[in-house]
Amino acid sequence: MKVIYIILFALFILTGCGYTIQTQQTLPFEAIAIGSITNTTSEPKLQDRLLSILNEAAMSYGFYVSKNARYRLEGEITRFNLKVLSEISLTASEYEVDIAGNFFLVDTKTSKKHTLTILRPFSSHFITKERLTDVLIQKEVYTRKALKEIAQELIREIIYNPPERR
Repeated sequence: MKVIYIILFALFILTGCGYTIQTQQTLPFEAIAIGSITNTTSEPKLQDRLLSILNEAAMSYGFYVSKNARYRLEGEITRFNLKVLSEISLTASEYEVDIAGNFFLVDTKTSKKHTLTILRPFSSHFITKERLTDVLIQKEVYTRKALKEIAQELIREIIYNPPERR
């Protein structure tokens, strides 16, 4: 009897907390195109990395990625900063990678652009007291992490706030 109460309690908690299980059948549409991403920052190849990560994220959430899809995701990366947060003995030891942008979901049938709202810039922190090459390697790792967070947030925004609700 105790097991039944535990199962019922767990079901109550899971169904009452706002979580939903998304399957491919519950997606707002089946396929998405990943359009152009413009990089207006001084960081080279940022748009190429984001395009690749967006493709991975869309597929991992169950979308087919097709250039002929009705909806196309596009945007621009407007900010990339590598900031020093702290230093030890006049040597930088803690850094922050900060990335922001503007993104849209375009309905190719109606040419209507839906703004995808991302409430915050994405940042990743890392600590290193090593040589410059190690700092650059860490910068690349944490840049990818921030781009992955952006891609996941964009896909979640599309799923939970589809164009029909805008």
